[in-house]
Amino acid sequence: MTTEEQASPELEQLAGELATAKRMEAEAKEARIKAEEAIAELVETAENGSKTVSAGAGLKVTVKRSLIIKADVDGIRGLNLPEGVVPLMMTDPQPAGYAFDKKAYENIIENHPDVAAKLASFVTVVPAKVSVTLKIA
Repeated sequence: MTTEEQASPELEQLAGELATAKRMEAEAKEARIKAEEAIAELVETAENGSKTVSAGAGLKVTVKRSLIIKADVDGIRGLNLPEGVVPLMMTDPQPAGYAFDKKAYENIIENHPDVAAKLASFVTVVPAKVSVTLKIA
């Protein structure tokens, strides 16, 4: 069919139904996001943790917050920190190298604030998008 041909009544009807469904889908997505954001404001968690609460009517809501941590591995290696307080791990030998170890970094923050202060300029921490899940009990 070329653009100059008339659409069949069936095609016109289906295209209209598709357009309506797409509008409804966009509106539903917007409503879902607003509800998730409002729920996230009501349910407090640690900046890197989750919490499940009853939402009534047999529903449970879980809010999860996490952090995205990026690091300058070469910069950290240049600090010549003592073994045991370096938040790096060796990668597989093909090719060998270093990768940032998030758990080791979290341990350093908790137990070695002096080392954490040195690492701070080589590590970027930003909050990830808050996750909200709904479970029917």
